[in-house]
Amino acid sequence: MKILGLDPGISATGYGIIAEGKETVCGTIRATEKDYYRKISIICEKIKTLIKCYKPDLVSLEKAFYQKNVASLIKISELRGALLFLLLDKKIKFIEFSPAQVKLVTTGNGRASKQQVRFFVERVLLKNKKRLSNHAIDALAIAYTAHRRNRFVKYEMAENRRKTARLA
Repeated sequence: MKILGLDPGISATGYGIIAEGKETVCGTIRATEKDYYRKISIICEKIKTLIKCYKPDLVSLEKAFYQKNVASLIKISELRGALLFLLLDKKIKFIEFSPAQVKLVTTGNGRASKQQVRFFVERVLLKNKKRLSNHAIDALAIAYTAHRRNRFVKYEMAENRRKTARLA
């Protein structure tokens, strides 16, 4: 299963694609336009290109969370809305995770630091390759969280089928 992880941001949006739990491609989309709405359009176009090229089965996004700067939260929420519209339009399944959920899955601690998440992603997914932006690292962590969740759900469904078969 191919999973596209997105870390939405107006100045930089991270993306990471994993297939079967391994990193395949990742990077950062930087919209250099001054016009805020044009930035959203550029980011959505580049995500659309990624979807067309890699054909992910699932897209995972980080949920917006309260920040000190409310204006930034509103802008990120507008970008997320545009991305969700794009995914719905393309009929692509998506799932959202809070930063605490991503940290919990990747480090075992929902209040872990960004450095701890980076350490995990570099060791497990990137096999010690470095020089990636924090946005790309976060996107890979988000994709990995979706991957782990999918494995757990499949395991849980198999267990339920076994229990049901025993009862019959």
